[in-house]
Amino acid sequence: MQKLFQVTTILLVLAIFPLKGIAQDNRPAKVKQKSPKKTFFEKDSLYYGGNIGLQLSSGGSLVDLSPNVGYKVVKYVSVGVQGIFTNLSVNYGGFNERYTFYGGGVFLRVKPLNFLFLQAEYDLLSVPDHFSIGSGSVKRTLADVNLAGLGLRNQLGDNSSYYLLLMYEFLPTPNSPYTYGPFGSPLVYRAGFNINF
Repeated sequence: MQKLFQVTTILLVLAIFPLKGIAQDNRPAKVKQKSPKKTFFEKDSLYYGGNIGLQLSSGGSLVDLSPNVGYKVVKYVSVGVQGIFTNLSVNYGGFNERYTFYGGGVFLRVKPLNFLFLQAEYDLLSVPDHFSIGSGSVKRTLADVNLAGLGLRNQLGDNSSYYLLLMYEFLPTPNSPYTYGPFGSPLVYRAGFNINF
C-alpha cells in the first residue's frame, strides 16, 4: 500500500512540476498583439475636396468655388462642412447683372455602393435681397437652403475620386438663390472631386 502511495505521489509531482526536456513545447510563445487604440477622431477618416465650376460665354459667366472637409463616422456614413462661393454674371443686351452668393453649410453623405452616394445638406447663404433690388442699392440677406440628392463617383487613383451630384431644394425660402434666384429651378447640379472619400 505504501508503494502505491509513493508511485501516486511521484506521478502527481511530475504532473504538477514537469521536468525540463520532458514533453516540452519548443514552439515560440505567442505574443498577444495589441490592437491599435481607436480614438474618437481618426486622421485617416478625413476627406477633403470640393466643387470647382467655371462657365464662360458671350452671354455671361459663372464661377463656383466650394471647398469641403468630411469625416467618415463609419465606413459608409460621413458628415462634413463646406464653404460656398458662386458668382454669376449675365449680359442682357448691354445690361450686365451680377448675382453673388456665399456662405457655408453642413452635409451628411451615405455611400451604399462604391460608385453611389446620397447627400443631404443645410446651407446658410448671404444672397442679394430680392425685395430691395428695385430700391437703387441692393441689400443682402440670409437664405436657408435645404438640399438632398444623389451622386455618382468614380475613382481617379488610390485615394482620389470625382463626382457628379444632382440635388433638389426642399422648402425654398423667398430669397433662395436656386428656386427663386437667377437659376429659377429647385434642381442643383454639381461636379467636384474628393481625396480619401
